[in-house]
Amino acid sequence: MNTSRRHSYGVPSMCWCGKGVVIFYSRTDDNPYRRFYRCEIGAQRKKENHLFKWVDEALLDEIRRVEAEQGRIVEEIEDLKSSITQTIEEEVRKQKNSLELGCLGSIIWLFGRLRSQE
Repeated sequence: MNTSRRHSYGVPSMCWCGKGVVIFYSRTDDNPYRRFYRCEIGAQRKKENHLFKWVDEALLDEIRRVEAEQGRIVEEIEDLKSSITQTIEEEVRKQKNSLELGCLGSIIWLFGRLRSQE
């Protein structure tokens, strides 16, 4: 059988002609009982080049798409972790510097009071 006019990736929902797809099973000797997607019109007009796709190939496409998306999400999570870690480290440094300046300021103030009492 010919493939569709436009290659569809994943599980097809519609043919290029706008009609929905139906699942059939093959009755050929080469692919006995193998399921496939076929356009409603293409099932009746076999000489026209409407959607045709094996179900197992469509499902493999979907698995590959999900794996790629999962990989992209994992990378995004790692980037977010790195960004959050960097932000926390910067804030800790700021707070530490602020605390040190606060302590230093208090010591200078106390020292100044002690000197003024002398």
